[in-house]
Amino acid sequence: RCRGAAVGLAAAVGLTAAIGLAGCGEEPDRVVSAQTGDGRFELTLQAHKNWLKPGEALPVRVTVTSLQGQLAQSLRNTVTFVANAGSVIPNRLVFTFVGRADSLYGGDGVTTTYTDWVTYTMSRESSQANPARQGEVIALFQDLEAILKIRVAQD
Repeated sequence: RCRGAAVGLAAAVGLTAAIGLAGCGEEPDRVVSAQTGDGRFELTLQAHKNWLKPGEALPVRVTVTSLQGQLAQSLRNTVTFVANAGSVIPNRLVFTFVGRADSLYGGDGVTTTYTDWVTYTMSRESSQANPARQGEVIALFQDLEAILKIRVAQD
């Protein structure tokens, strides 16, 4: 009798845990990457956590890598940011990949990897959060879009 009750209790606890986990959904990734359609560049967004309370700020590391190594010609480009349920500062990063042909280039630039930071601030108004209770940092670069999702934590 006791053994049957213990098995029944274990099954009920397991079912309750499964239902509880199913309701939570998946946690958003802390690192997201995307490549341009031509395969020449990869953009990565990385944060040290994937949740914020309303009004909190989160630094996000932005990396653009030339997958072909150093380019033949210099290329100046921009990553533009859009936020959902918050704001991103700065909303644009401008950078230059210095090409092999530009041996006398005197400006600021990198050869194969550009890294910088933006800061996402979650809106204080939880009503501005989307129905999935997530904020988003959307990075646009050439033909790609990378989306870092940030869960809205309870106050």
